[in-house]
Amino acid sequence: MAEISAAQAGSLKLGELTVNRLGLGTNRLTDTPDNHKLLQRALELGVNFIDTAHRYQNGASETTIGNALAPFADGLVVATKGGWDNDSLDDIRLQLTQSLQRLKTDHIDLYQLHRINPNVRLRDTMELFREFQDEDKIRHIGLSEVSLEQLKEALEVVPIVSVQNQYNLVQRQYDELVDFCADHGTVFIPWFPLGGLGGDAARVENLLANLSVKYQATPQQLSLAWLLKRSPTMLPIPGTLSIEHLEDNLRAASIELSDADYQHMLSL
Repeated sequence: MAEISAAQAGSLKLGELTVNRLGLGTNRLTDTPDNHKLLQRALELGVNFIDTAHRYQNGASETTIGNALAPFADGLVVATKGGWDNDSLDDIRLQLTQSLQRLKTDHIDLYQLHRINPNVRLRDTMELFREFQDEDKIRHIGLSEVSLEQLKEALEVVPIVSVQNQYNLVQRQYDELVDFCADHGTVFIPWFPLGGLGGDAARVENLLANLSVKYQATPQQLSLAWLLKRSPTMLPIPGTLSIEHLEDNLRAASIELSDADYQHMLSL
């Protein structure tokens, strides 16, 4: 059986950090022995980027990661997010404190603004994140669900190393932003990277049927391979609660789509 490793997808730079280009999303993770095993298996398979958030499962996702993996191994990047429905900057500071406690760490390598609150100026929030950096509580800053204009606004205040927006083979409303990130060395983290292969699976899978046979791969694996080819700074984070599905997702790392097949999928 062929080796399964996230490293087969290649690597990219997240600031000065190096991570393999297939990570793990953990929005459904709760603190159970099976989920501890899932996280440990992910590391065994070369996953060294794990994404979570303060609000995931009311904090249970962060708690699970902390209990299963802390202290974090050298080279492992655990990213989290704060700032969802926050009414003030103090709310974000409290969320960061709670995230640090749950993850059992004294600093977070990548701290992302989960959503921009229209009642709190983005510039003010980025100034707060810079304070977090000065306090050595976070290393790098990322954004989530932002427009190109909002990214540019944030960049006027602090360096931004990543953007996490919804993006996949079917939902490509952020094509311009993906290209901007690639041109500027900014990591683009597509959440819901297998979107369009759920309720609308029949239509998409029919279009991908021939390619699935050709590559001996599932539509989901082809979709991840397409994302990896779409941009050199793309970092998909498919989530799962199953070790079997984790391994299936990571098999996408070894798929090399031809330019013609990539363009065919681009037309879906």
